[in-house]
Amino acid sequence: MQARQASPLTLSPVIGADSPTSELVEAARQVGTATLGQTFAALPEQEVDHAVGLICDPAKRIACFGGRFSQLLAEYLDLRLRVLRPGTIVHIPTPGRDTGFRVDVGRRDVCVVFDFRRYQEDTVELARHAHEQGAKIVLLTDPWLSPAAESADVVLPARVEAPSPFDSIVAPVALVETLVAAVHARLGPAAEERMRAAEDTLHHASAGGSCKGSGRPVWAS
Repeated sequence: MQARQASPLTLSPVIGADSPTSELVEAARQVGTATLGQTFAALPEQEVDHAVGLICDPAKRIACFGGRFSQLLAEYLDLRLRVLRPGTIVHIPTPGRDTGFRVDVGRRDVCVVFDFRRYQEDTVELARHAHEQGAKIVLLTDPWLSPAAESADVVLPARVEAPSPFDSIVAPVALVETLVAAVHARLGPAAEERMRAAEDTLHHASAGGSCKGSGRPVWAS
């Protein structure tokens, strides 16, 4: 319970104000290596396979969303997935302003949800609502498990320890990269064809000067 409720004010940094830079670098290396190793050592392969199967299903729409910080992970995953398959969005949960998403979400959808300790009530509630509407929920969380796990069809935990008192997204990003690699491999020629079309579109837009101004091409990284 202490670990689940930990915050930057209760977590102690591994170095002090007088620590030399070399100590900081070594501490970051040790913590980063440990979190990655522990995450992948404990990763349930059946859950990964299930998640990849859901994300690759051409009959499903994919919606990614997260919390105040973990929304970054949702946006990153969406940027990668939209190059590999159609029908993906990143949803920004805004209380009172996401009525359309709440009404439309249902059995055709897979929601990839990101929620880490000091779990966000609105993220948990939206995952619960999507589940009740028939959507499949793939949850990326920490080892102490977001309450959204109760609504999830797939749970993928990642370690979040850091050399600072702020939780790290190093292992969660690595987990996202793993999903992207597996989706690319599973989709095979269909993904390659879409990637080629996206790159051709980007090249044509660049040649015509239409990349200037607002908007972001699908292939942008």
